[in-house]
Amino acid sequence: MPIFEVLIVDDIPSQVDSIAATIPKDELRIGHIHKAFTGEEALKLYREQNIHIVITDIRMPEMNGIELIREIREMGRKVKIIVISGYADFEYAQGVVPYNTSGYLMKPVNPEQLREMLGKLSEEITCEMKLQQQQQRDVYAFRENLPRLQSELLNRLLHDNGIPFAELERKLFLLDLPFALNQEVGMFIVRLEGRLQEYESMDRELIEYAVTNMAEELFRDVFHLWFCRDHNEYLVFVVSAKGKADTNGQTQEATAIDRITMDVRVAMLKKKAESLLNGSVSIALAVNGMSFPEGVPGLYRSVIDGMRRVEEGRQGLFLRITGTLDQVRIGTLTSLYRPPLLIHLLDTGNWHHAEEKLIEIFDELKSVDYPPEHANEAYFAIANAYQYMAHKKGKLLSEFGASSFGLMPAAPSLKQLEKWAFFIFRCLREQLENSSLKQAGLVDKVHKFVEQNMNDNLSLQTLAAQIGLHPAYLSRAYRAETGNNLSEYILRYRMELAAYLLRSSDKKIYEIARIIGYQAVPHFIKLFKAFSNMTPQEYRDRTGLS
Repeated sequence: MPIFEVLIVDDIPSQVDSIAATIPKDELRIGHIHKAFTGEEALKLYREQNIHIVITDIRMPEMNGIELIREIREMGRKVKIIVISGYADFEYAQGVVPYNTSGYLMKPVNPEQLREMLGKLSEEITCEMKLQQQQQRDVYAFRENLPRLQSELLNRLLHDNGIPFAELERKLFLLDLPFALNQEVGMFIVRLEGRLQEYESMDRELIEYAVTNMAEELFRDVFHLWFCRDHNEYLVFVVSAKGKADTNGQTQEATAIDRITMDVRVAMLKKKAESLLNGSVSIALAVNGMSFPEGVPGLYRSVIDGMRRVEEGRQGLFLRITGTLDQVRIGTLTSLYRPPLLIHLLDTGNWHHAEEKLIEIFDELKSVDYPPEHANEAYFAIANAYQYMAHKKGKLLSEFGASSFGLMPAAPSLKQLEKWAFFIFRCLREQLENSSLKQAGLVDKVHKFVEQNMNDNLSLQTLAAQIGLHPAYLSRAYRAETGNNLSEYILRYRMELAAYLLRSSDKKIYEIARIIGYQAVPHFIKLFKAFSNMTPQEYRDRTGLS
């Protein structure tokens, strides 16, 4: 529990002793009672001790009680003040009110009234102390988490998460970020390489902390810096110009970035980081500046794309990137999600079409200048299909070769990703392909017929008649070759095609139902909901098409 200290001030010593003697110290958690017989003596004690409550007489020679209270309040410390006076004239005591006193007692002081008033004030002080401690903890927690909060906000801006301007301005203020709307900003990214990339998480954070400290030291005189680590584990720096002081000493708002100075400082950062860390780093610098915050995603995509275009294995580069990728239309990868999906082609042993699917995916990635996120998207979809096949056979993907890029700390280039995808594909095919399936071509015939006859009365019987086998035998043969039920495959293909059409076309739901072979729309809706846990319209609404 808190221990309070009290100061009693009166020019009559006997009065001070009498008041002190009536205070129940233990009951009120009072640790020490200080005594002063003049205003000057009281001020000296107040400066030297941690006084919580002052009890002072009004009438005193030289410095009276009101002057003492004024001096105490000017020191700025919080203290509770009780005024005592032998005068019954309350109007005189009102002179104390402007100085925020806590109570007024008449002489001779009633011990019970004093005890009650001190008890009330001690409770107030206890609550104020708890509140102050909580505020200190909150401030400490905020300061501890400030870098993380700043980093999270920048990551949102890099990916254009649509923060309203009013909210963004408030966050910039609260997070102590000296960036303004419509101000010109620049950007550069730093990639740790070689041994610097191989550190464990904690050591890696120390390396990144060292790089950001170097950057702040090099830039702080003319630039504001804001940085974060993105999902590629690059260090991303946003730069704005600092204002210069005018002839009156007032700082003027800066708008344009000195590009030559920024280029020089970035080059100095690269040299200093490689020297002090004894490792290699590559830096991509956006030559152009853009308006904050609208231009930030475009700048980010341009420097990331520039870094990823670097030939595999090259390190220690300083790239100057001109232009942005604002002209790129961001959308889904059509080939990646058009049925049949890669995972299902592999699952049914359709290796020829699976290889064609891979070629189609990478042709699309290379035909349009897609942002780097699309390569990551393709990687995770392909890796998921490969892992599924390996686990289905009771193996780890690593048993088939280099399993993946892990967390992709270096953000592999499209060339690296393509090389990996086809290497693992060949390894899987060599170990899992069934020679009898390859000779018979049964599954290929079934899949081809299904894909070409979606809008007809597709059934096991029509399939069997087309291929020339008894329906029961066809069903058993298909299951033996693929491990899957033929009816389930047909249903899954229909639903995947429906989902693709809902996402990528504006066809009516009844039109999609007929395309995939359902004349009864309610039946199609029921099946689609069982497949995706959403009705077709809900699915379309969630994917952004109306």
